This record gives sequence, structure tokens and C-alpha cells, in this order.
Amino acid sequence: MTNPHLSVVIPAYNEATRIVATLDAVAGYLSAEPFSWEIVVVDDGSSDGTARLVRSWSKDDSRVRVESIPHAGKGWAVRSGMLAAHGRLRFMCDADLAMPISNLDNFLKRIDDGYEVVIGSREAEGARRFDEPALRHVMGRVFNWSVKAIAVPGIQDTQCGFKCFRAAAAEDLFRLQRVPGFGFDVEILHLAFKRGYRVHELPIDWRYQPQSKVRPAVDSFQMLKDALMVRWRSIRGAYDSAPTPKPREER
Repeated sequence: MTNPHLSVVIPAYNEATRIVATLDAVAGYLSAEPFSWEIVVVDDGSSDGTARLVRSWSKDDSRVRVESIPHAGKGWAVRSGMLAAHGRLRFMCDADLAMPISNLDNFLKRIDDGYEVVIGSREAEGARRFDEPALRHVMGRVFNWSVKAIAVPGIQDTQCGFKCFRAAAAEDLFRLQRVPGFGFDVEILHLAFKRGYRVHELPIDWRYQPQSKVRPAVDSFQMLKDALMVRWRSIRGAYDSAPTPKPREER
């Protein structure tokens, strides 16, 4: 199938315990929608059989496929999926489904309103967070305050794992991406503003998942380093030699 309306890109690293349930939920929801779709699971070098489970699941539905890459980090997995996808819209979806997939409709409505990038937010007015440990929440707020000062002013939550892009924006931004790990969100959003895309921060319902791959202390430090590097590259003009973005699609 080529050029479906929507591609859902799911980065996965050692997600054997929940990838089948996630595919059941996402495909079940999409099957009730009137538009065409595909699901691209990017297996980031898993050692627990994640890719095998996805291939087995997809035997019953050709709209679901797996792309396998050597382990490099979530950012590189998302990049690989966004560039391998065929959809006119491309939605990044965490494998833990911390946000109910039913919230997807709100992303698509904002795209229809004319935005080219719509990002889920756990901090925008109207968002709701459930079961998150207090310390993790505080660390997240400190990180976001730092990121706003360094690279992405005005965004309350850069790190939510649910984001939607028009195809031209996705292809433009993810080809420029250099950060392979969790800090890639900051780079993509910095580039989105730098290159003139219309970005909307959408409040969502989000529930903390105890099996998250994020290590708050270690990964927050690395993400801050990544944010500083993004700012440094931008100041030096490292992103400026990129080709002009493709013409924006008609709504």
C-alpha cells in the first residue's frame, strides 16, 4: 500500500511484553476510522524478540510492518520510521501507549486547522497526568525549563512521545536530525521553529508507565548535553545549508 492518509510510527526497544497489546489497540482504533493507514514499528536492535512478534502479528494485516535497525537510540528509531513511512500524515507513538490512542483524533483536527506539527503535551492547559512519581515530575520540569532557555522557547513539554507531522515537514525535519537518543525531540522542535513550520502544543491525558526506558537522572543529563549541542550547531549555521523545505501540502 502506498500513500495512506496516516502512518503511525512506533519506536520499539525490547518491548516484547507489550508490543502485541499496543498493536491490538492501535490497529483496532484505526480500523474504525474512515481513512487509509499503516503502522511502522521500528525495532531498535531489540534482543527480546520484539521484531519477531511484530512480524507474526502483521501476517494477518499487511498494513503493519517492522523496520529493523541496529540499536542506536529512540531518536534514530523515530527518524528511521518517519523516513520509511508513506503516509500524508505521520504520527509518532510510544510503544507504552501512555496516552490513550483515542486522543489521536485531536491531533488530526489540529493538522486540519493548518498546523504542520502538532505535539502532545503533558503540561499545556487542560492536560492531565496520572500516577507519575513526584520526583520524576520535578526533574521533568527542571529539564523543560532548561530546554526552553537553550533551544525551544515557548514549549511547555518537548519530550512527550506523541507527535504528528505533515509528510513534507516530517521528511524535511527528520533528514536534518543528528541526535540519536532521547534528546531528539528538542532538535526536531528547534528545527521546526527555525524553518518556519506552524507548531501546536496539544494537551493530552497521560499515564505514567513504570516500564519506561527513560532513566531520569542519566538521560536528563544526556538530553541537556544534546540540547546544548543543538543550540551550538544552530548558532554555527550547521543546519542552514540544508535544502529549502518542500512546498507545504494543501490542507
